[in-house]
Amino acid sequence: MKKIIITMLLSLAAISIYAQDTGQWGAAYLKVRLSDKLGYYGEHHLRYTDKGYGYDLHKSYNRMGLNYFVNDNFDIVVGPAIIGKFNQEIESTDDPYDQTTLMEYRIWHQYLYHHYWGRVKFYHQVRIEHRWEEKVEYTKYSNRYRYKLYAYIPLNNDHIEPGTFYLVPSVELFMHDNHDESLEDFRVYNALGYKFDEDISFTAGHMWTYNHTATTNVFRFTVYIDLDLRD
Repeated sequence: MKKIIITMLLSLAAISIYAQDTGQWGAAYLKVRLSDKLGYYGEHHLRYTDKGYGYDLHKSYNRMGLNYFVNDNFDIVVGPAIIGKFNQEIESTDDPYDQTTLMEYRIWHQYLYHHYWGRVKFYHQVRIEHRWEEKVEYTKYSNRYRYKLYAYIPLNNDHIEPGTFYLVPSVELFMHDNHDESLEDFRVYNALGYKFDEDISFTAGHMWTYNHTATTNVFRFTVYIDLDLRD
């Protein structure tokens, strides 16, 4: 098991050194368990990108959803998302400072299955997004299909409990329709996490992304808030 984990982490890290742009993402994830079957799910991101002339606010993400727990290993989320795209270059001009703000609206649904292999917890996440993207002169509709494989690997305890440090390696594939290229993005992310108490956890790490126009190194920091309101 240790050899497999070490080999996987080294392999993922080896490809992360090649990138054209850099980014910094901050995020908060909120999960609220309302009953045995229902909960609230939220993701809130601020994403900054440096394309060679300093960091600019690139996108803001606000994703909400109703969480339905099918059983202890499988749950579904459905909801809307609102994305702000800032400092977007206008295609009809060559001036990099001629920029605008565009919006994107989505309906999304997610299917998450998780299981243990020894002390490691694996997650298989399928997410489908129906997207309405504002362009300068029109709105474009498309669908995006995502598959993400990630794991939680506790380091100083057998299970993740308060006071535990853990690793979170992941890979994610993005495909979309109604575009010239079917492959939208491929991401490799390795993070170190710490569970502060029963409700709050943190992760920080490095993500390498690839698409048909650029590769990017992104440094991410995330806080996770998990609340259980059941009696």
